[in-house]
Amino acid sequence: MASNLQKWFENRSPFRGLSNMEDPFDRLMNELMNMKRNGGLGSFEFSPSCDLAEEENQYIATFDLPGVNKDQVKVEVDNNQITVSAERKEEKKKDTKRTHLSEIHYGSYQRSFTIPGTIDEKKIDAKFENGVLTLIVPKTESSKLKQIPVH
Repeated sequence: MASNLQKWFENRSPFRGLSNMEDPFDRLMNELMNMKRNGGLGSFEFSPSCDLAEEENQYIATFDLPGVNKDQVKVEVDNNQITVSAERKEEKKKDTKRTHLSEIHYGSYQRSFTIPGTIDEKKIDAKFENGVLTLIVPKTESSKLKQIPVH
């Protein structure tokens, strides 16, 4: 009797099909990686992470750009819009080794932000160190928060 009850619970479990899905999912991921490696997809992009924070007198933007050289990074400012672009190039080597896994993405990257309020474009500081780009964007007097007294 216990075995019938156990079978009934197993058939009602929301996780009962997960083990059956594992093999097809693994096959799909392997096929996607093979297509990427062989140039079949072409749309995998290099997409670094970014943090954007605001302090009283400035904005701070931090970009993770692993594998990018300093000379491959470009920062442009147009009014309150900041655009960061970079390129991570893959070195083509003639190899006889077989690659079993390739998850490193290469290509061009571009990200734009519109800063709310006015910024001092002439005083923006861009530092690139250990694959991390940090932008310090000072606010102008007119963009700082002002409290208006109520009479």
